[in-house]
Amino acid sequence: MSKALIAAAGAALAALSGAASAQEGDKLDCVVMSVEPDVRSALGQMMADGGNDASRDALVKELSVTADECMARQGIAAEQKAPYFDYSIARISREWLVSDIGRLGLATSIVDTALDFGPDRTNPDLSGALSEAQIMAIVQAYIDSGVDIEKIDAGVWEKIGAYAAATSIYWNRRKQLSF
Repeated sequence: MSKALIAAAGAALAALSGAASAQEGDKLDCVVMSVEPDVRSALGQMMADGGNDASRDALVKELSVTADECMARQGIAAEQKAPYFDYSIARISREWLVSDIGRLGLATSIVDTALDFGPDRTNPDLSGALSEAQIMAIVQAYIDSGVDIEKIDAGVWEKIGAYAAATSIYWNRRKQLSF
């Protein structure tokens, strides 16, 4: 009988854990899923090249409205607004950059490894510019993976740098969110 009770308790805990994880996923996915693909693309492009002031301001305002709607719908506390917005824009930009850089035949996982990005990793804060050591770690990681870095033009390196910045924000803001 106690084995059955333990098994039932374990099943209940697993269900609660799964439900909590699903709720967190819904909260983290809300903005991304609510923004139209063309807006996601424009946000990614903006992260890569900065865009002009008017279009950047319009995109940020649109994303802010969507984030506010998601916060209300998902019951996210007001004090979580800044990290939630930053997480959302970083996630959208990061996903676009992964795709764009991938089309160029380069893997962003090399940057993740070089800078230690990911779950349960150090996820350095790149709120300032990349340091010379971080840039060299990325370059060396691409060399080590067999990429001829002489064939990578400055625009691609800028996208790789934008990816590193977006990924830093993504992981660090995600860590700050307490749902």
